[in-house]
Amino acid sequence: MVDVSLADVLLTRAGETPDNVAYEFAEPAGPISTMTYAQLAGRASALAADLARCDDGPVLLACPAGLEYVVAVFAAFLAGRPVIPADAPPPSPRPGDTRLAGIIADARPPVALAPRPDSMPGVASVLTVPGTEADGTEWRRTRQPTGSDIAIVQYTSGSTSRPRGVLVRHSSLMANTAAITHSFGLTPASRGLTWLPPFHDMGLVGGLLTPMAAGVQTRILRPADFLKAPLWWLRQITETGADTTGGPNFAYDLCVRRAQRDDATDGLDLSRWRVAFNGGEPVNRATLDAFARRFAPAGFRAGSFVPCYGLAEATLIVSAGHWSPEAEGATVSCGRPVPGQQLAVVDLVRHESVADGVEGEIWLAGPHVTTGYLSGADDELFGELAGVRMLRTGDLGHLRAGELHVTGRAKDVIVFRGVNHHASDVERAALDKVGRAGGTAAAFGVETPAGVEAALVVEVRGERTPALAAQVRAAVLSRTRLPLGVVALVPPRSVPRTSSGKVRRSACRDMFLAGHLDQAVVHDQAGLAAHVTAGAEEPPAGGLVSVICGVVAAVGGADDVRPTDGLASLDVDSVQAAEAAAVLEDALGLPVPLETVLGAATPQDVADALVARWLADGHAPQLVRRRVDALAPSPG
Repeated sequence: MVDVSLADVLLTRAGETPDNVAYEFAEPAGPISTMTYAQLAGRASALAADLARCDDGPVLLACPAGLEYVVAVFAAFLAGRPVIPADAPPPSPRPGDTRLAGIIADARPPVALAPRPDSMPGVASVLTVPGTEADGTEWRRTRQPTGSDIAIVQYTSGSTSRPRGVLVRHSSLMANTAAITHSFGLTPASRGLTWLPPFHDMGLVGGLLTPMAAGVQTRILRPADFLKAPLWWLRQITETGADTTGGPNFAYDLCVRRAQRDDATDGLDLSRWRVAFNGGEPVNRATLDAFARRFAPAGFRAGSFVPCYGLAEATLIVSAGHWSPEAEGATVSCGRPVPGQQLAVVDLVRHESVADGVEGEIWLAGPHVTTGYLSGADDELFGELAGVRMLRTGDLGHLRAGELHVTGRAKDVIVFRGVNHHASDVERAALDKVGRAGGTAAAFGVETPAGVEAALVVEVRGERTPALAAQVRAAVLSRTRLPLGVVALVPPRSVPRTSSGKVRRSACRDMFLAGHLDQAVVHDQAGLAAHVTAGAEEPPAGGLVSVICGVVAAVGGADDVRPTDGLASLDVDSVQAAEAAAVLEDALGLPVPLETVLGAATPQDVADALVARWLADGHAPQLVRRRVDALAPSPG
């Protein structure tokens, strides 16, 4: 029996329905680009032939989201080579400055697919993805993989540890895309839409590969375009009639926040949206309620929500199910486990299955599950239950009437005086108190000579005062009975997150202990000082802010800009913000996301957010300081 892969599915669809549109690509300004199954097969075949002339090994994929990404993935599959999904390199990459460099060092790919041949230092061969000139290429593969061969080396987003390459087999990919197709009820009559980062498992497997498996026409949007204008996503649903699209919980929150005007839903038609999946981070009932209420006038139905649970180590999906607004309970059900896998909730100490309603670690077995990490450092990844080798997800949850409720990460439980407190519960209580001014929060435990003490970092837009910090502390105590040692209110974009939006609590804890929160408004300043690592180097935000003031003055034509000047009062629009971000990124050789500049109120906020991001991304404080000091004007 010949193993079937998604490359076979592509060639079959190209042969049977060559002129059917497989994927589209849309930008806020510009025409819609389309690609049929035949065009995809031709372009991917041409690129597969080029890959066959390169040294053997995995293919690093570092293209921007769009049709090129799809071509690159299927070219690697047709060439019988594993693909390593990654983000596109920054305009001026420098060795050691990016997460991409860490992936290259770990995987050592012999070839990369990237926008520019000179953009990937450290890779022997860099190819570009062909366009329409390759449409007529004869459809063919250069190597036939088996089901046990590796299809994807999926680097985890690193919410709890250093990102690692998860090995995903072709058979696992086929099983998981079939499971998603079944759970979502997809047919060729369905219509998909994705803005998710294609280098993340939910964006790649769910957004791009499942549509091929199910024969679903899908429109692709760039993640940055969604972040700039989340309601444009909803307008694309209206335009395409998409019935299947979604994202992490924060995406729905963002839409609600951007739809405050009475006319925000004018012209929207969400009545055909039947699978609004929500996964990648904890699903919050308050978010589901708020989104359903706000967009009901546009035809959205609360029952269209499909909360999901999944992880890269299980290829993607583990469980899913339509949400019932009438369901009671502190957590939202993530539905029933998908077909073809074994799921158990296991006691963390005894390693035995627990009864319904009892919390434990979620363990998995089945064809979806990885064989391990590329590095081989997976000693703690598996456990044995009743003679079966199972994946230990590190996530906590419980089963209720056959449905999975995910409650948090095992490593994100704060044990205080013998009682377990979930970090997510603490964070939600704080954000509910802060209200619409709140952003992201991170709660974690800190070891002290007297035992574990709980700390909380909360992003707050606008005024941050000691009185508000004290109110947050009281609200958390009232709801969770956990007394917080230190509460720090920080500017937006300060709390580190992964590419998929998950809070990086351990990274935030490291920033806290390293003294990088000394610009925050803190309840119990003495407590903060007691925790800060002795001799921690002050982050270079002070020098950076003067550089930012100069750049803002230059692009905006202002005579003088001060650190506390409001960017809105200076009439800094999105075009000027983009120019400022590009100038800073090129000068510093460090990533300066446009959304960071757009989301900040003052140059000081921009500096604080950028420094926090760079440190959270693993850039050494010394490197950041050297870059800033090289640009900052010397005193006097």
